[in-house]
Amino acid sequence: MRFDDLVSLRGGLFATTALAGLLVLAPTSAYAQDTTPQPPIDPDPLTDIIVTGIRGSIESSAAQKREASGILDAISSEDLGKFPDANVAESLQRIPGVAIDRSNGEGQSVTVRGLGPTFNTVLFNGRSFASDNFNRAFSFDLIPAELISGAQVYKSALAPLQGGGIGATINVETPRPLDVKGFRGIVSGKALYEANSEKVTPQLFGLVSNTFDDGRFGLLASISYQRRIASIDRTTTDGYIPNTTIGPSSAPIARNVYAPRNQDVGNTRDDRTRLGATVVGQFAPNDTLTFTVDGLYNRFKSDQETRSLGSWFEPSSYATATIDENRSVTALTTSGNADFIASGSVRETTTYQAGFNTEWQPSDSLRMVLDASWSRAKNDGGGRNFFAVIGSPSAYSWTAAEGGGVPSTFGYGPAVFSNPALGRTHIAVVGGNDVTELVNEFRWNNEWQPGGDLVRMVRFGAMRTMRDKDNLPITSDPNIGCVYCGYSTLADPTLLTPFSLKSFSGDNVPRNFFTFDARRYLDFLASPAATTALDLARGQPAGTTAAIYAASNGYAATPQPGARVKETVYASYVDADFENEIGGMTLFVNIGARYEYTQLSSSGQQLQLTDLLPVTGDPTIYNGVYANGREAIPITRRSNYSNLLPAANVRLSITPQLQMRVAAYRTLTRPAIGDLAPSLDIGTLRPATLTASGGNPALRPYSADNADLSVEWYPTRTTTLSAAVFFKKIDDFVIQSFALEDFAIANAGGLPIGGLIVGPNAARFSVRRPRNAEALEVRGLELNLVHTLDWAPGVLSGLGVQANATFVDTNRPFDVDQVGQSFAAEGIGNSQNATVFYEKFGVSARLAYNRRERFLQTLAGGPGNEPVFVRNYGQFDGSAALNINSFAQVFVEGTNLFNAKYITTGRFDNQVLTFQNFGPRYDAGVRFSF
Repeated sequence: MRFDDLVSLRGGLFATTALAGLLVLAPTSAYAQDTTPQPPIDPDPLTDIIVTGIRGSIESSAAQKREASGILDAISSEDLGKFPDANVAESLQRIPGVAIDRSNGEGQSVTVRGLGPTFNTVLFNGRSFASDNFNRAFSFDLIPAELISGAQVYKSALAPLQGGGIGATINVETPRPLDVKGFRGIVSGKALYEANSEKVTPQLFGLVSNTFDDGRFGLLASISYQRRIASIDRTTTDGYIPNTTIGPSSAPIARNVYAPRNQDVGNTRDDRTRLGATVVGQFAPNDTLTFTVDGLYNRFKSDQETRSLGSWFEPSSYATATIDENRSVTALTTSGNADFIASGSVRETTTYQAGFNTEWQPSDSLRMVLDASWSRAKNDGGGRNFFAVIGSPSAYSWTAAEGGGVPSTFGYGPAVFSNPALGRTHIAVVGGNDVTELVNEFRWNNEWQPGGDLVRMVRFGAMRTMRDKDNLPITSDPNIGCVYCGYSTLADPTLLTPFSLKSFSGDNVPRNFFTFDARRYLDFLASPAATTALDLARGQPAGTTAAIYAASNGYAATPQPGARVKETVYASYVDADFENEIGGMTLFVNIGARYEYTQLSSSGQQLQLTDLLPVTGDPTIYNGVYANGREAIPITRRSNYSNLLPAANVRLSITPQLQMRVAAYRTLTRPAIGDLAPSLDIGTLRPATLTASGGNPALRPYSADNADLSVEWYPTRTTTLSAAVFFKKIDDFVIQSFALEDFAIANAGGLPIGGLIVGPNAARFSVRRPRNAEALEVRGLELNLVHTLDWAPGVLSGLGVQANATFVDTNRPFDVDQVGQSFAAEGIGNSQNATVFYEKFGVSARLAYNRRERFLQTLAGGPGNEPVFVRNYGQFDGSAALNINSFAQVFVEGTNLFNAKYITTGRFDNQVLTFQNFGPRYDAGVRFSF
């Protein structure tokens, strides 16, 4: 479908604003006298009944959506410490237009209206929040869901909201004691069972809140502990190399084909722990002044170890091959090594946040809020990742996946998986990154009610957000990783032990192979016996390998050149609410603008090329000469930019139950922090090919002009029927592209001018950097239904349904027939969600289905820079609870009940890249409320 004619974006933003202003100013016989939006009129009003549980959550979410100034969807906790799902991201996916990405079966990041995690601003109680990613994506798996009381997804912009969210601005809230009122205590405990790992782990939560001095003073504290031991069986193919010749060069089997590079089959064990705590203190000395002090602590650790069997397919070593109509290899035989791979990673993030808030209302018409917050997140993953291989020579065959199956490798030598003495040494590396972010934010917000009949509210304020993000690689010496590459010597056979997989029982996939302890293997490689054996195998002087280890300090991880980006955003805003009666309908208009000025300072370390020297006897290559004795030198770059972000939101209440919204606004998203790093890596140095790659501190932010139109019907407090269309035109899209750049060289070797030597002291490189180069359009339709069967007789009145569907399209889709496509919209895909629930007689039950259709996850990933798609993925989750009495509840929950498999593919659907079996997980527990 096309929405281009809905609004001409460049002029539409201001045309919509002008039209709304004229309508508001139009003469009428009477003006609205109440600035508070009125709830819809129920056929059977429930004004004296307080609704709780699932219905209470639905009613609260509907009220927030109905009364919002802009286009918004929300999720509310069913009670304190009782968010709808165990993971905030998994709850957000039930909102129209929202889809999620998963990490080992658990929701981690959020896509809104087809735009990925980096395009969404995530706030915590209205504040910017530090993240452990070296980009702008927020990892929702860091925060336990029990700590959350609600979340709002702002789909249209409002001037008071922080900039940065072209997709959406998501605000996550925690409870406040003066809102809770009185004494409340919550204690819950449950046991989580992972079907794949067959492990049972604890999940504990506690909250206490109380108010004192007639509600003037309040304290709230909560704590959550969760552990999960997941087991994921998987297969992985490292991409398909395009335009490849397969078979021996003397007698090629085929040319210009997509050739698979390898297959790994194995298991990942992920031991996750999550500890979170909040504390809030509030003091209201009088009715006009409230002070709030709050803090958050969260520690998340994911310790992963993978045991796998790898089989490498070098295209020139194919002995036979079968090719389909898409020129993809679907079967082959080859010779190489059965690689026993031990790998692992640690993601250990500690997050802190502290804030102070003062809310002052000196008069009935003026309200002022001063807010200061500090947050810090650090991922201590540096030096804690490892990858090691022991290989056993063998021939083998491979066939591609068919239908919903997996690729399979078979036909290995008879003793490969039974004789550990055949294992030979190969690669071993240690690495990882420490990522630290510090965020300081100061906000001054004001609301003024002028008291006239037309202008209902004026808001204005200012803000400063300072963000300091550091990425420090901590690795073993880069020269040590491949000392043993090539399978030159035998490994210690006592290192290898049998390992078995549970999955793939019906597939032609090896399930039994060897594994080993990577730490013991590293010790062996550095031992005198191993280094001496390598010297003998390669015919090099005794002690050569030992000297390499001595010079590099073995596999000890040490800091490497990193990058740091400091960003300060100064912002100010003003907006106003207008309201008027037109023909018996209430017209509400919010018009405003936000101005943001951004300062950037990016620093790092890099090698600085000073010369290219010819190589005696080899005219096909140059030697690079680097400053500072080939030691990295520090480099710093500074830049700044400013943006004006106008916004207009119009709401027309046609009846008390039916309303229409129109919005036009400009938004921005700042480039990924990692892309702003001033690093540069020199690549190929040949007379015909000079290449380099690096970051780009001069990147401009993405900017978008947006238009939205929605219709919403609220026949009852717990019924919503809505439809919305949206259009986004995004400029200055950042893509990785090549451009020619001239490098100064001394030319001490007297290289003649010509070709890429463009002057007596200049060489021309093709440099790959992130650059502002493209524009794209995103358009879509959102449909939403929420309904409770309160009108049904007897037991059926406890039923309810929530369902939504999102359809998204773009003018820059991926073209499967084009190799090397430089730009396409990632993350664009349709999604559907449906939930059936029952709540009556002390019973609460829910069955939810969430589906995300096939989408482009990565434009260029892995060998060959080929695309990565995620296949259609649908998952069923369920829960049931029984109230024993007014204080106690028992419950059971299930996630991925029918064991959906997560599959990624290459350019064509039969190019299966990953097949992951997360397995279902179940938990049962008890909850006490008092």
